[in-house]
Amino acid sequence: MRCLQVDEWGGEVHQAETAVPEPGPNDVLVEVEATGVGRTVANVVAGNMNDDPDHLPRIPGHELVGRVLEAGEGVEHLDAGDRVTAYFHLVCGHCQHCQAGHDPLCENHAGWVSAHVDGGFAEYARLPAGNAISIPEGLDAVEATAIPDAIATPYHVANAAAEIEPGEAVAVLGAGGGVGIHMVQMARYFGAEVTAVDVVPEKLEACERYGATHVVNAAAESLGAAGPDEFDVVVDFVGDTDLLEAAVDLLGPHGRLVNLTTFPGRTMALSPRTTVISELSVVGSKYCSKHELRRAGALVAQGDIEPVVSEVVGFEGVPDLLERIVDNEVLGRGAMRPE
Repeated sequence: MRCLQVDEWGGEVHQAETAVPEPGPNDVLVEVEATGVGRTVANVVAGNMNDDPDHLPRIPGHELVGRVLEAGEGVEHLDAGDRVTAYFHLVCGHCQHCQAGHDPLCENHAGWVSAHVDGGFAEYARLPAGNAISIPEGLDAVEATAIPDAIATPYHVANAAAEIEPGEAVAVLGAGGGVGIHMVQMARYFGAEVTAVDVVPEKLEACERYGATHVVNAAAESLGAAGPDEFDVVVDFVGDTDLLEAAVDLLGPHGRLVNLTTFPGRTMALSPRTTVISELSVVGSKYCSKHELRRAGALVAQGDIEPVVSEVVGFEGVPDLLERIVDNEVLGRGAMRPE
């Protein structure tokens, strides 16, 4: 089969041919219809999520959508023809965190699809059956690639990490990115008034089309330049420490700052006095549960959330698309069709 792979961590993604994988016990073989292209792919390729040379070569691409061709021995919940996507984290499913719906905190965490097992930049992919999550029929394959991360992650933020309530004021930092623009929609779905913050005017215009009430160009304006005088929730996809400290200053009583970036070495000043006086919370948000992924798929199928996948390429177009995503030049998500 044709695929894209990396032969060394930090190296180039290149086209290759390899054998179609055979599903082992508790695996499924999926015929790939489309796979998402986002910033996390660059982190995987760079070796930021796995740098073990024994795991090479590796096929990246964790946001795959396709149909089950064959289920291995022991797989009872999936059959040939089922439409599935991939759950990113390799988890056990039976520890206390998995059983409580906190799958990314699994005590037996074994890595990530596309970093520790092959992903979806290929014509076929072998997945652990527990990572193959059914999605509704009738969805466009390219649009559906946004569900397992770019939409499911904002659902976790709104539902669990921030507990957004109707009427609250929410600011999204990095609102024009692949996850951010779906966070704008998700916050609106939960009933919030949304301020979109970005540095690209075209992306801010798109955020308004997708539900933002106010927009702030952080390259030219202060965070409080538009919108309410204070926010109930600020969701950060940027990791800029100056912007984060400004966000804390704009949080109202019982305000919540939700962080989703993991840049090493970055810290911010935070006064315990400030957090106590206003009962502020600073929360980390890590991906989503399998239940939340399924819920994200239902929201798309119902038309409540619109996937924003602005560019679609074949195998040969992925390296350039990935580079432009890292350079902040792509609205929302990209995707690859194996053709």
